[in-house]
Amino acid sequence: MGGVIVLIFLLVLAAIAGVLGLVLKITLVVVLTLILTMLTLAAIAYLGIRHQWKKFQREVDAGSTTIEVGRPIRSDGDQQLPGGHDDRY
Repeated sequence: MGGVIVLIFLLVLAAIAGVLGLVLKITLVVVLTLILTMLTLAAIAYLGIRHQWKKFQREVDAGSTTIEVGRPIRSDGDQQLPGGHDDRY
């Protein structure tokens, strides 16, 4: 509450001195600069977090898929299937 009284007192002094318009313009520039700075930092943080999340997802996806490759073996014994040439190509 005391801060509001001081602010009103300073505005009245500025109005009496005839520089109220200048004070309001400077205040507007300072406030808009702070808002723009906060928005810029928020955008940078959002993009950084999104980048790290996608990087984390790629690492998880790459580690979860495993395919074993080898010669096919018959289920009734240890004998390998005939033919060592792949005719599909």
